[in-house]
Amino acid sequence: MARAFKPESLTFGVLLVALGVAWTASNLGKLDLLGTLRTWWPASLVLWGALELLAYAMARPGRER
Repeated sequence: MARAFKPESLTFGVLLVALGVAWTASNLGKLDLLGTLRTWWPASLVLWGALELLAYAMARPGRER
């Protein structure tokens, strides 16, 4: 039985990897993590909204493949 593709799962995995890379760069002194988060946190809301729209579009009944 094939499992349905969930964009939220993929995004969560990518987000964890990106957070790990950012945290490591911060610990190495290559990145100001708090300053970056203060600047770019609204992008997470945009990404979340886009994923919700995508999930809605994929779950609509009568959607052709």
